Amino acid sequence: MPFQSGQSGNPAGRPSGSRNKSAVVVDHLLDDSADAVTRAAITRAIDGDPAALRACMDRLAPRARHRPIDFPLPPLVTLADTPPVLAAIVQGLAQGELDIDQAAALTRGVREFTLALAALERDKRPAAPVAPAAANDPSRGQSLADFMASRLPR
Repeated sequence: MPFQSGQSGNPAGRPSGSRNKSAVVVDHLLDDSADAVTRAAITRAIDGDPAALRACMDRLAPRARHRPIDFPLPPLVTLADTPPVLAAIVQGLAQGELDIDQAAALTRGVREFTLALAALERDKRPAAPVAPAAANDPSRGQSLADFMASRLPR
């Protein structure tokens, strides 16, 4: 009997924590020979195998994430300070003081800063005063929707 359209044959889904059979087999094989495999990888890394060396180094000293960026920037206080800060970031990238990821992170920070300042400035502006309706204005100060509703036949 075919399944109904839109109905799963297994509504409960795969049980939480269940594993693929091939993953279980690989785990058993590694459990039995993890020591030998590790020693072989280290030996190959010492002998100069670049792939084995990279694998060993990635485990010993993984690439640091979220490390502070030690790069001097001009003060960033107002929107007018943005161009010199961006120029400093570009110069740092060009001179090799920053890598592309660091420059991108700093640029994102400057962008977020400028967006936040722009939002503050928008909130500080007074609302535009509503001009009184002119004597010859057929809408008499009504909204467009109200004006159109008054003109359409019922």
